[in-house]
Amino acid sequence: MTKTISARQLSLVAFISVFSLKLTVLPSLFYSKAGIDAIFSLFIIMAFDFLELLLIFYVLKRNQDISFYQFLSNKVGKFFAKLILLAIFSYYFFKMLLLCSGGYNYASLAIFKEAPRHLFLFILLVSSCSLYLFKSRSYARTIEFFYPIVATMFVLFVGIALFTAPLQDIRPLLTTPAQNIFESSFMFSVLGGNYLFMLLFMGKIKFGKNPNKTLFGHVFFAWALLMIFYIIDYSIFKYTAVAHPHAISEIIQYLPLPSILGNFDWIAVSFMLVLYILQGGLFFYCMCYSLNKVFEVKKIEKMGAVSKVVLGFVNLLLLLFIYFVFPTFSDLREFAFNGLFVPILSTIVMLVPIICFILEVLSKGKSLRKLQHLKAKKG
Repeated sequence: MTKTISARQLSLVAFISVFSLKLTVLPSLFYSKAGIDAIFSLFIIMAFDFLELLLIFYVLKRNQDISFYQFLSNKVGKFFAKLILLAIFSYYFFKMLLLCSGGYNYASLAIFKEAPRHLFLFILLVSSCSLYLFKSRSYARTIEFFYPIVATMFVLFVGIALFTAPLQDIRPLLTTPAQNIFESSFMFSVLGGNYLFMLLFMGKIKFGKNPNKTLFGHVFFAWALLMIFYIIDYSIFKYTAVAHPHAISEIIQYLPLPSILGNFDWIAVSFMLVLYILQGGLFFYCMCYSLNKVFEVKKIEKMGAVSKVVLGFVNLLLLLFIYFVFPTFSDLREFAFNGLFVPILSTIVMLVPIICFILEVLSKGKSLRKLQHLKAKKG
C-alpha cells in the first residue's frame, strides 16, 4: 500500500485534533457539571485518549501494509467491519455538526455579528471539502504549513494570559462529588476521541526509524497547552466560568494588556477559524472514508466519481441537520450533551481502539502458537 504521510505529519495532525471546541464551549459545559473540579473531567478525557493512543499506535505499527477496513475485515469479517465503520461515521458526523453549529455560534459573536449562517457554512464546508479532495498527502502538508503558525499563536495567547491576567486561586479542589466529575466526562465524551482518526490512516503512514519521540512529544505539548488554558480560564472567571461559553475570546478581552496595546482578539479569532477548517478537513476524511468502505465504492485514494457523490451526500446531510433538525446551537447542544444517544455512541466508538488491540494481541498469540506447533512438528 502507498505510504502518503510521515510519522511527523501524523503527529502534527494529532496536535491540531486536540483543540477546537475544547477552547470555546467545553470549559463552561464542564463547569456546569463539575465546578472547579472540571479540571479533573478534562484529565479523565486526556487519560483515556492517552490509553487509546498507545493502543492505536501498537496496532498501526503492526499493520503497516493494510487499510483499516482490511484489518477489520480480516479480524471480524466484512459485516461487523461495516458496522464499526458506520458507527465511526456517525461519531464524526456529530463532531462535524458541533463544529459547524458551535463554530458559527462562536464566530457570530466574535466577528460575524451581522453575517448570515450560510456565509460561515459556505467558507467552512468549501475549505474543509477542499482539504479532503486534495488527498491525505496534501492535507498532511497543509497541517505541516499551518502548525508553526497555530502553535505560535496559542503559545502567545497563553503567555499573554499568564503574564497579565488577574489569576485567582482555584482551590479548594475535590469539593464536587466524584459522580459529577465522571458524569461530565461521559456526557461530553464526543469532544474526546482525539486520536481515533489515526486508525483510518492505517497503511498510509511512513513510520521511519523513531516515530515515538515526535508523536508523543507533540501530543504532550498539546495537552500541556490545553491544561494551562483551562487553569487560566477557571482562575480568571472562577465561579462565573459557566457564563463564558466563548472562553478563548472572553479571556483575551478580559485581560488588561489589550487595552494598552490594542485589541488582541484577532489572535483568538484567527486561531479558531484556522482550527475549524483544519479539523473540518479531518472530519470529512473520516466520514467519507467510513461511508466509502461501508458501501464498498471506489477506493478513497483514487477519488473516483462515487467518492465525490459520497462527499456531496455528506454535505447535504449536514445541511439538512443544521437547518431543519438542529436550527440553533442550543438545540444541538441539548441533544448532544443532555441526552444519552451521542454519549453512548461516543463511548461505543471509543471502545474501537481497545477492541482492535485485543484482536491484534489474540491474532499474535494465535500466530505464535501456530509457529511453535510447526517447530515442534519439525523437531
